[in-house]
Amino acid sequence: MPKLGLEMEQGIILEWFFEPGEAVSEGDVIAEVESEKSIGEVEAREDGELRRIYLEEGESIPPGKPIGILAASDAEISDLEAEVEAELGDAGAAVDDSQDDDAAAETTDTDSAGGAESTSASDSGAAGDDVKASPRAKKQAEELGVDLTTVEGTGPMGSITADDVEAAASESDEQNQGSEQVKASPRAKKQAEELGVDLTTVEGTGPMDSITADDVEAAAEAAESGASGAVHRTTGEQGEVYRYERLSAVANPDAGEALLETTEAVRSAFEERVTTTDVLLVVASAALEETPELNGTYAESTHQLQAQQDIALVTDADDDLPSGVIAGVDEKSLTEIVEAREALGDDEDDETASFTLSNTAGEDPSGPLINSPGVAALEIDPSGQRAVPNGDGVELQPLVTVDLTYDTCAIGDAEAEAFVDSFFEQAEQASELVLGSYRGKE
Repeated sequence: MPKLGLEMEQGIILEWFFEPGEAVSEGDVIAEVESEKSIGEVEAREDGELRRIYLEEGESIPPGKPIGILAASDAEISDLEAEVEAELGDAGAAVDDSQDDDAAAETTDTDSAGGAESTSASDSGAAGDDVKASPRAKKQAEELGVDLTTVEGTGPMGSITADDVEAAASESDEQNQGSEQVKASPRAKKQAEELGVDLTTVEGTGPMDSITADDVEAAAEAAESGASGAVHRTTGEQGEVYRYERLSAVANPDAGEALLETTEAVRSAFEERVTTTDVLLVVASAALEETPELNGTYAESTHQLQAQQDIALVTDADDDLPSGVIAGVDEKSLTEIVEAREALGDDEDDETASFTLSNTAGEDPSGPLINSPGVAALEIDPSGQRAVPNGDGVELQPLVTVDLTYDTCAIGDAEAEAFVDSFFEQAEQASELVLGSYRGKE
């Protein structure tokens, strides 16, 4: 058991990555362990085979004590076994020899290797109503103000350890603050980053409900198997996994005013052919240029950015516009966008959308509109108004609200917020963007 800190008194086995009898290479991570405040890895120092395990997942032992034997498959290890069993005492042999978890729990007290906590656990067990807790746990509970009768023990025979007390105190603080702290192993965190899994949505099955790499993988598989255009969440064996998040925001009055004025101006110039949705497509295209992560697809656990903006239009606001995909919005002038929008529905549309836009003017948002394998959808209502005090009366100002739904397997919260901020900034420059769409075109 490695020593993860100067004040470390016990280490808990979080996860074994090899079974006894399996070959191990130098540098392989054999196990993950946890102290009161840190999580670390136990690496193989040489090639060999994991011959014996003396501590099961969830059990603890002082640093420096043996937790297993790694040796060549044909090496004689009887002397090593004798040394380990002598150092651990009867507890070490009992854990390894017994295949019955209940029997192992009764005959094993890894804390007894340090000689301090086993007496406390047995004494408290003999007293019917007494709480089974180590002396250090009781001291920790007194310092942190934790009621031991409310704490579930994870130590030998269900006794409460100092880690249990600290976890209970942390959980109480998190509840008071209305937030949730994720407890995950380094391997699980790395796996989550690679698979695009939000750890706050994963239910842990490891010691003290910590999240393991297997939990992350199961969550990713559950989300992938349930993915479809209108799915908001999926449920897997490891618990409920929210794949899609929704970000709502309100633009400042300048953005709303600019959209309104630009739409009115171009409608006059184009004899009513231009709709608010056409202007919104230009603005959304500019925002996607600033945040290209949202212009992409997610399939087979891969987030693929798309070079061309193929935007799906899924709304019947604004003169009963048809639905369909407008390909290459970023390469089109406003006139070309109008023509492409008017042509929607004429032919079979087999384009894959890299982004989705919906003008929900005067309507309630209809929920996630992501066209899989696209990773984001923007619902915009530019038709609202807000009353602002003005002298003795009130002034009505344009109100633009947006709802961005995004696939958390591909898009992070920060990227989603950056897109919405960019959309509002671009909306304030709507007239310049419309003029700019003709640059380089006849």
